[in-house]
Amino acid sequence: MKLISVIVCSAAAVVTPLWLPAVASATDAHCTSANGTDITVIDGRTACRAVTDLRGQARSLGIDGVGYANATGAAMAVGVGAAGGVGASDGAGGLPIAIGVGQDAIARSSIDGDEVSRSPGAPVIAVSVAFDGSRAAAQTADNTVVCLGGGAFAWNSRTGDTCLSTPFGRWQTPAQQLS
Repeated sequence: MKLISVIVCSAAAVVTPLWLPAVASATDAHCTSANGTDITVIDGRTACRAVTDLRGQARSLGIDGVGYANATGAAMAVGVGAAGGVGASDGAGGLPIAIGVGQDAIARSSIDGDEVSRSPGAPVIAVSVAFDGSRAAAQTADNTVVCLGGGAFAWNSRTGDTCLSTPFGRWQTPAQQLS
């Protein structure tokens, strides 16, 4: 019974901050870019940057963290950094999404233009999410997904490569297993 209580309490401690509203003192920065603009907002330790060419759309958000998005070749890039985390996405097409939540969390998603041209009609999506001190990366050019630390997830839609890292262990699709 004690083990179940520990698991339930641990899960509640991890999930509760994500569902509750942000503290009123949290600083946030929103950046939206389209039609070849470059927007940067810096406010203390909070920052965002959104960069596009004439066809891309980029949105980034920093909530006491750093969000970065770079979209070229009709990409729709999203980068979110919260509570000391960094989310950085860039794409030459497709939909790269990077979300970093918690101190020292780094999420990076990147979509290569060649990968988009190999998948006509099918959207190419790269997603990476990292929590407190973890690292997550999805990069289509290298066909890699990387998950390190106690809370990370990454997925490459073109290849189906996926990884998940938790305090209980690490799982990755067989094609990308580390030796």
